[in-house]
Amino acid sequence: MSTTFNERSFDSYDVQNRSSFAPFVYGRTSGIYIFEFTNGQYYVGQTKNFARRFPAHLRGSSHHPPWSDISRLMVMDADPADLDALEAHFIEAYKNQGHSLRNKVFNFGFEGPSRLDGDVPIIEQEHWANGVSDYDIEDIRHAADRPVEGRTKLHQSPEGKLPWLAEDTTDETWPTVADAVCADLGEVIARAIPEAVELESIYWTLSDYPSTVGGRLATLNVGVVEVLYVPRHTVELKRVDGTPVDVHLSCLNTTEGTLTDEGVIQDRWIQDPPVVPTFIDSPTYRIGPVDRMAVPTGLLGQALDQPEILQGVRKLCLDLMRSNQSGIFRRWHSRELTRRAYEEHILVTGSDEH
Repeated sequence: MSTTFNERSFDSYDVQNRSSFAPFVYGRTSGIYIFEFTNGQYYVGQTKNFARRFPAHLRGSSHHPPWSDISRLMVMDADPADLDALEAHFIEAYKNQGHSLRNKVFNFGFEGPSRLDGDVPIIEQEHWANGVSDYDIEDIRHAADRPVEGRTKLHQSPEGKLPWLAEDTTDETWPTVADAVCADLGEVIARAIPEAVELESIYWTLSDYPSTVGGRLATLNVGVVEVLYVPRHTVELKRVDGTPVDVHLSCLNTTEGTLTDEGVIQDRWIQDPPVVPTFIDSPTYRIGPVDRMAVPTGLLGQALDQPEILQGVRKLCLDLMRSNQSGIFRRWHSRELTRRAYEEHILVTGSDEH
């Protein structure tokens, strides 16, 4: 196949069973290259030094295991200043043609090998995403019994100490906003993240009362993207009897198309919302658009009881975990807030298993 872009064409070579691609790039410096694999997948890459780039693919690196199944190499010379744009262009072009790509960059939800495959086998990932498998509540229970590691900023904050749903009560057993936040965190961690306890702080993290983006009570990051966050500010809602009440909202991201159709809320969720009230929109992150729902904090478990929503959140979490570990957020991970989320999940679910 010959692909053109601004009259510059790829040179194509049969490289199956070859241990070196050096002869095909002799004298070349920077450009775009495309691998075709024996299983029909593709990989689009860029480099400023072909001779040094290819051995990393053949030997393997921290990004992927050795690729011994490359059957064809396509190479195109390009100016270094054009590499990012060209790489994104060809990745998008191949995606639009229906090809499966092993790229991670510009290709969220990629189907190629991932570091996660060594921690959660592919077949288990598929079962998890399709709702076939479930989590082990005993793992959550053991994690909830971890030794206490200090106090959380959330539980000490003025907002966190408020009675849940702004109820005016002197009942010391009444749950606080912090309790409700932990209940929602526990629901998503346990039900949407595969092998959550084992992969804690590796593929996902919890930020305790972070000050970013206007201030949050807590943020659950999976890979390098937030999946659940609770803003510090409240919104005013009306009770059934018409009296106003200030509540916090838990904002949950899920895969595009779970709640909307081309950005428009599906009639299914307008006529039968998972939680009353439910606010739905479609923000765009670096990985692309997602569907987001916001519900009164402490009620997120009701939304996850909807199979379509749970499956959408699981798919998003898996794609994020397959794309990246949580290295950039690991330094802010709160083990104590996580323990409290595990603990709250056990208190909420009792001995029942989802």
